[in-house]
Amino acid sequence: KDPASGESLIKNTTKVVGAYGAGGSFDKSRCYMSVEIMAPEERSEPGPKNSAIANRWTEIVGPIPEALTFRVFADQTLKQRREYDDEYLNLELRGPMSDRKAEIAESIKEMLEGYPGISTAWARINRGQDELELKLRPRAAELGLSQAELARQIRQAFYGEEAQRVQRGIDDIRVMVRLPKESRESLRTLEEMTIRTPRGADVPISTVAEITFRKAPTFVERNDGAEIIRIGAQPIDESVDVVSIAQELEPRLWELCRQADNLSFQFIGYVAEAKEAKKRTLLGGTALLLALYGLLAIPFKSLVQPFFVMTAVPFGIIGALVGHIIMGVTPSYLSIFGMLALAGVTVNDSLVMVDHVNKQLKKGKDLDQATRQAGKRRFRPILLTSLTTFLGLLPLMLERSLQAQFLIPMAISLGFGVIFATTITLYLIPCVLMTAAHFQEVCLRTKNWYWKPFRDQV
Repeated sequence: KDPASGESLIKNTTKVVGAYGAGGSFDKSRCYMSVEIMAPEERSEPGPKNSAIANRWTEIVGPIPEALTFRVFADQTLKQRREYDDEYLNLELRGPMSDRKAEIAESIKEMLEGYPGISTAWARINRGQDELELKLRPRAAELGLSQAELARQIRQAFYGEEAQRVQRGIDDIRVMVRLPKESRESLRTLEEMTIRTPRGADVPISTVAEITFRKAPTFVERNDGAEIIRIGAQPIDESVDVVSIAQELEPRLWELCRQADNLSFQFIGYVAEAKEAKKRTLLGGTALLLALYGLLAIPFKSLVQPFFVMTAVPFGIIGALVGHIIMGVTPSYLSIFGMLALAGVTVNDSLVMVDHVNKQLKKGKDLDQATRQAGKRRFRPILLTSLTTFLGLLPLMLERSLQAQFLIPMAISLGFGVIFATTITLYLIPCVLMTAAHFQEVCLRTKNWYWKPFRDQV
């Protein structure tokens, strides 16, 4: 209940028996219950999140002995039911359906339940329902009885046959002829049923057909043409790294899949999107660095000096990470996007300084004088450019509205990265240029020392 008003936090409840969700297919062995919780802005205190309520609910109910699957999840509605939850760890076990596949799915579910930080795990295993299968005996062919005729007579007995229709007003009332209700609900009626052959003779059903019980699947779940079993796990809270759990779980999953023929798996939802985003980020970062190198190499007319300019990029990334620590924000993919933008900004300060050094060298000054003068002459524009960039991003970093939360990690990466990289650049670039010049001089002396005996012989 709400502490101030005493009003219940539960606003509405919906129960669906015989299906899974509002739009699910009929299955008398399944049920679904939706509970609408009062929105946080309507409460006197925000209280726990829906995910925390779901986890606590799962703990209170505990395991249900006769239930194959019991699951409580949050942030779902009957109006929009998804096949899987994007924020959870989800995977598909792909391959032909078999008892061994179901056993492996159950093993994966138990493995997920054993990980710390996992609240509950589930596997949508289609265990099937009991079904009667009728198979014609050789005697049926001798009597001229077909499978379609056998099915028709059994349907007439249990479902009924329309005898006539009675018109009452605008409605038609069907008159069905079939066995009494007590007989239709007994299997003994089927076992003692007589079947009429095309020649008019009545024979026991056991003479012309073999009746067996078997498990029949109520549905076949497919994705891209492959039969699948969906398996998932719900973390305790948002701090649980489901991507790391998936990476640790992957070798064990391949080991299980090798125990059956044509069996494989693939992660879906959040884990799959995180892996794809990581690949795209690495590809984009590599392309960015190559583009920066090419754009710097053209005006410098050098293959080495672009590396001097780009030495500021790693320090900018360090500054971005330090900024996240100072602001108390967890780095995310949006932070990485900000770091990619930061790489293009941090090279500006280095570019200005290296370009000024090159101009001074062309005027005949030595490297020591050129680097010292570049630090003095370019200190003010470099510092002012970085400070104005940081101050321009500061209001966004301090904003607490919901709309700004998506941009804050990018702003932190860019703002703090620029400040940190600028501080390092003012000292780093002169040192790098001087070190490179000394290294080049040492290499030249070594080369001359090595070739001197050969020149003397000539």
